Amino acid sequence: MWRSVGAGVVVFTGWAGTLPAAGDLAELKTRGVLRVVVAADEAPETFALQAGVEPGFERELIEGFARLHGLKVQPVPVKTLADRIPALLGSDGDVIVAIFDTPERRERVDFTEEVMPTYNLAITHKPHAPVQDVAELLKERVGAVTGGQPAEAALAAGVPQSALQRFERLEPMIEALQKGRVTVAVLPVSEWVLAAKRFPGLEAGVTVGPRGTVAWAVRKPDVELRRALNEYLTNARKGATWNRLIVKYFGSQALKVLGRERSDGSS
Repeated sequence: MWRSVGAGVVVFTGWAGTLPAAGDLAELKTRGVLRVVVAADEAPETFALQAGVEPGFERELIEGFARLHGLKVQPVPVKTLADRIPALLGSDGDVIVAIFDTPERRERVDFTEEVMPTYNLAITHKPHAPVQDVAELLKERVGAVTGGQPAEAALAAGVPQSALQRFERLEPMIEALQKGRVTVAVLPVSEWVLAAKRFPGLEAGVTVGPRGTVAWAVRKPDVELRRALNEYLTNARKGATWNRLIVKYFGSQALKVLGRERSDGSS
């Protein structure tokens, strides 16, 4: 079933009846719809739930793929980051966008080629000084969004469970950071770039955990869909599309940071 969470957003909370059919690329073309699983509170610069002139970096990319294959994008918003893979595996969507590729998740789903390189940053709010090293981080009260990779990266870095506070959404975590209920928030670099525009006073510090990859996720049996997505993403990264969209949604400073870590080896 679907439930309203406010501001006109309706999210999937579990089916009470028959599930819609899921399938590989041929079945999707017959259906004519590509159902895209995304967190309901995803930043509009990443994926706007409503189509428009600026539908977001990930949405523009996936819409390009959809047009190529005669498909219409249908967003499937879910309440939290942790709900994305269950929604995909429950056949409520066909692909997850904007998801961190991890070994643990690869046990459940398959990932495409890289969409964007990423790494996590320790974020503070003035007047708190930026955290300069991991040893300093371990002394802080740390916040991270539940269901995402930053929480696991913080724990792997040595942050005690007792010092880690999990939040379902970004906004409550930033509010807690502003009010001092947590002293550090761990965010992926792309989310940090966006958050810094919305919330004055945020500052980036030490990198938390290894550098990684944001990609798209599909069910393991959907081999042809994954192959087609990989072919499309490879061409987008080789051409001007990727650079253009990075600058459009994250700014030229993001292109400089992310461009150094692109999987094509450019520096």
